[in-house]
Amino acid sequence: MENWKKKVAVFLISQTVSLLGSMLVGYTIMWYITIGTQSAVMMTVYVLCTFIPSIIMSPFAGVWADRLNRKILMITADLTIAFVTFVIAVLFFFDIKDMWIIFVITVIRSIGQTVHQPAVSSVYPQIVPKESLVKVQGISQGISSASMVLLPLLAGLLFAIVPIEYIFMIDVVTAVIAVYILLRFVKLPKHQAEEKKEEIRYFDDIKNGLKYVASHYLIFRIIVFGFLFMMLVAAPSFLTYLQVARVFGPEAWRLSLLEAFFGVGMLVGSILITAWGGFRNKLVTFFLAYIAIGLGVVGLGIPFNFYFYLAVWLIVGLFISISNPILVGLIQEKVEPEYIGRVFSVFGLMNTISLPLGMLVFGPLSDIVDISLMILLSGIGMAVLAIIPLFNKKLLKEGI
Repeated sequence: MENWKKKVAVFLISQTVSLLGSMLVGYTIMWYITIGTQSAVMMTVYVLCTFIPSIIMSPFAGVWADRLNRKILMITADLTIAFVTFVIAVLFFFDIKDMWIIFVITVIRSIGQTVHQPAVSSVYPQIVPKESLVKVQGISQGISSASMVLLPLLAGLLFAIVPIEYIFMIDVVTAVIAVYILLRFVKLPKHQAEEKKEEIRYFDDIKNGLKYVASHYLIFRIIVFGFLFMMLVAAPSFLTYLQVARVFGPEAWRLSLLEAFFGVGMLVGSILITAWGGFRNKLVTFFLAYIAIGLGVVGLGIPFNFYFYLAVWLIVGLFISISNPILVGLIQEKVEPEYIGRVFSVFGLMNTISLPLGMLVFGPLSDIVDISLMILLSGIGMAVLAIIPLFNKKLLKEGI
């Protein structure tokens, strides 16, 4: 095995271990709120606790990823999340289980993950040849997708039979293991800004990053597309749990199956994009996948049968996992190394703004308007939005 492949393999192992605990706790928190309250208002508060901290921290996280030691950033983020999760677990052990505690842990976890993500995404161009970036992203997403098959089932089982504080402790353990692997086995080359030890001028660095994004033809247009698309995604992303509870029943096993089928689709799509790599024009692959996602969401808006509903989620997951590695690979390939952290943070910022904006509309409406109708209309909007860029020849040339 080539040296870079060994380095990538160890790095992926460390991130997978961290991911396992985070996903397990993430599912548990969502289900704790959904099943415990069955309230769209509580789900909206949860979404705001997730995304508002990310909105605030994203610009700084991008600067840190471009300027500082990325391994230290990842370790700091993991340990911060682990410490806060441990404190919350202790409170639950003493039967202090107010809902505000869940919202507090959600805020801290959001901050940690916001710092963690651009650092991780910025590492790959340092250790992976440019021509292999999409395939490596496919492998990374495949690992995540496999986790999405198994972990919802495990989370559903644990949620039913184990106090939530024990599930929190699993995340603490996996975070410590992930940090140990990073410290002991992963050696990353220094990037240019880290070697120069330039002084961080936060607002200048943030402003320069935004100017770069605004002047980059491909990146700016993909960000605008993503912002509009993700506003529509808010309905199926956060209301399907309530949709399942209201239409089919509030049993935890239904939520577990939903996530598992979605994960199977993600896994199949990840394997496909890793082996295939997409059409020669990566943007054509990207937008066609997003059209398919929109049509799949239309199907979610017609929930006449639970098992049909699960099959549609599988299809949606498949096309999401085809589009995501294409997008990340394009960014890593097209963006200059000194700006890559800030570009990823801008993408994250747009997602974290658009989703809560959408949820602020769809969340309260879901208590007075039929959820399935809202999801159906959002799916139609997604498909139409993804068709439009296919008529922009100048943009499509950027995908070659």
